[in-house]
Amino acid sequence: MAFSSPPRGFFCFSKIYVLFIRPETRGYTRSLHRNPIKILTSEEAKKSSRKPSLIYHDSISDPPSKKEQQTTQKNIRVKHTNLKIPMYGQADDSTATTRDVQTALSSKDRYFSSNPKKNDMINTKGKVPKSGRITVFANGENLEVDIMTEKLVAERTLSSLIQNVKSAKARQATGKILLEGERLISDAMCAGAHAEAIFFSNVKLLTTLPLKNHMSTKLYQVNQDKIQLWSDLTTSPGIMGVFDVSKFQDLKFSEHIPLTVICDNVRDPGNMGSIIRCAAAVGCKNLITTRDCVDVWDSKVLRAASGAHFRTKLTLNVDWDLIAGNFVTEDDTVVLADSCVQEITTTSHLTGEKNTLGSQLSWLERDSSLKAKSVEILENGNAQLRDSSYLDEKNLRIYKNLPLPHCAYDKLNLDAASITLVIGGETHGLSSAAHKLAHDYGGLKVFIPLANEVNSLNAGVAMGILVYELRRLFLQKKKHTSKTQTT
Repeated sequence: MAFSSPPRGFFCFSKIYVLFIRPETRGYTRSLHRNPIKILTSEEAKKSSRKPSLIYHDSISDPPSKKEQQTTQKNIRVKHTNLKIPMYGQADDSTATTRDVQTALSSKDRYFSSNPKKNDMINTKGKVPKSGRITVFANGENLEVDIMTEKLVAERTLSSLIQNVKSAKARQATGKILLEGERLISDAMCAGAHAEAIFFSNVKLLTTLPLKNHMSTKLYQVNQDKIQLWSDLTTSPGIMGVFDVSKFQDLKFSEHIPLTVICDNVRDPGNMGSIIRCAAAVGCKNLITTRDCVDVWDSKVLRAASGAHFRTKLTLNVDWDLIAGNFVTEDDTVVLADSCVQEITTTSHLTGEKNTLGSQLSWLERDSSLKAKSVEILENGNAQLRDSSYLDEKNLRIYKNLPLPHCAYDKLNLDAASITLVIGGETHGLSSAAHKLAHDYGGLKVFIPLANEVNSLNAGVAMGILVYELRRLFLQKKKHTSKTQTT
C-alpha cells in the first residue's frame, strides 16, 4: 500500500514504511509490592518481644490487670530509674530531669519517657551579643573603640530608636533627632551634642568623627540595606546617628551681632533651612521659631541648612505671649520684612515713631493690656513674663490693620541698640501677633524693591539680603563709635 505522504507514527526508509509502536511498561505494581504484616494480640506481642511492651490492649482484648501494670512499670524503671510512668488511665503529670529527658529522647526507647514540663526543659543561656574592640583612625588619632557587630542586635536597636525620631511629635517629646551623613554627625559632635548611638555600614565612615570626646557613644555596624530602609535620602551615605538636642540651646558663640530673627509662619523646609544657614553665617544672636513653623529638625531642613543648626543659638516653638518681655526688650526695635509694601518712604529715626503709634492706639484699652500680663515661675526657679493680649484674636485684627512706618532696606538709619527682625512665610505672610509686636516696640516695615513685575522673593533670599544689610550697619556703627572714643 502506497501513501503520498507518510502517515503519523511511520518512518520511511527507501520507500518502505515501518510502523513503530511504543511498548507499554508493565510490572510497576510488582515493584511496589509489600510483604503482609501479621497483626498480633497483646498476649502474642508480649511473648514474641524481648522488651516489655507498652501496648496494653487492642480493639479486641481487655485492659491488663493491676498486677501486669506494676510488673511492666518495674521493668521500665530498671533502665530509667528517674522516670515515672503513669498508671493506666491516669493523666501524665510526671517530671524528669533535663539529663534524663535528653537520654530518653536520644535512645531507641524514647516512647518510655514522659512529657516533661516546660520549666524543666533545657535552660539554654541567651547568646551574648558579639562585640569587638578595634583601633580606628578617627579625626587624625588612633582610638580603640567597641563596636557591636551582632547584626540582629544592631538592627533591632536601629528600628527601636528610629521610632522616637521619625515624627515631629516624637522628636519634641523625646528631645532626640536623627542625623545622616558624616558632615552633620561631625558638626553635632563638635558642637557638644550627646550622641546616643551611631549606625554605620563601613568602619571607614568613622574616620572623620571626633570620637575621642564621645567615647560613651555606642557604635553599631549594620548592613547598608538596613540603613537605606530607614533613610530619607535616595542613596543613603551609610551612616546615621541618634542625638539628644535638649541642651543645644545652651550653646554660646563668641562672635555675633545684636540681631534676633523670629520666623513667623515659615512652613517650607527649604526656606527654613536657608534662614538658619544665613543666620549662622551672619552671626545672629538668637533665632526664634513660633508654633506655626516647620520643625527645624526635619530631614529636609537639616539638608538645606548644611550643619548650621549647630552654629547658631536656636529657640524653638515659642508662643507669642512669651516673646514680648522675654526675648524682646525695650531697647529693641522690631522690623517686619513685608514684601507687600512697595512705596518708598524714609524714616530718619526709629524711636521717633513711638509717639505717633501711641496716638493711633490711644482708643484701645490700655488697662486690659496691663491686666493681661502675668509672671510665671518655672521649675528651675526662673521667672518668665506672659502677655495674653497676644492671644486675643479680636484685638490682633485691629493691630494688623493699623498703619506702620515703612522704608526700603537700603534706606534704614540704624539708631537702635539691637534689632528684632521678623520673617514671614511666603504663603501665609506675617501674623497679626507680629504686627502687634511691632506696634508695642515702635517698629516699622522694610521691603526690598523689585523690578520686572516680580511680586516677591524667596523667604531665604530676602532674609539674606536684609540681615547682611543690618550687619553692615552694625559694623559701621561700631567702627564710628570706636573712632569717636579714640579721639
